[in-house]
Amino acid sequence: MMMTNRVRRVVVTGAAIALGVAAVAWGQAGQPPAAARTQMDELLAEVRGLRADLAHTSAATQRGQLLGMRLQLQEQRITALARQRSDVQQQLRANAQTKAALLGPLKMFAEMKDDTGQNKADGFNGFLAPLKQQLAALDKADAELKAEETDLTGQLSDEQSRWNAFNSQIEELERSAGKAVR
Repeated sequence: MMMTNRVRRVVVTGAAIALGVAAVAWGQAGQPPAAARTQMDELLAEVRGLRADLAHTSAATQRGQLLGMRLQLQEQRITALARQRSDVQQQLRANAQTKAALLGPLKMFAEMKDDTGQNKADGFNGFLAPLKQQLAALDKADAELKAEETDLTGQLSDEQSRWNAFNSQIEELERSAGKAVR
């Protein structure tokens, strides 16, 4: 009997130790060791940082594309306004040449009118009237063209200012992208 009690005690003690070891092992299997938790936390922080960088880069890329398109539209507007202003200036030069061509004969006939008698002067008036009307029409057209040229110059200046603003924003985006890379 004594031997049976002793064997029982050894078996019960062994079973208790085995249960204790199994309980400790099972409890540790549910939780990673402290070093593994620290590495996981670091990896999780790194992944979150990469996601934030990716979101920032994506937003900057979209902003850059939009600014590039806006800059291109501004360049097209500037080109169109410059072309319109150039056309108006060309029309002003053509009017000036036409005026000069009309003023020569007009002065010549006016001098001849003064040297001749009243009957001939009336004949010259009939000839000079259409020339004077053309000259008045050219003066009116010049005034309208000069007003249009002034308006186009103002619009062109405004569009160039917008272009400069968009260009500055793109340069700022480039500078911030350069800082992020470093």
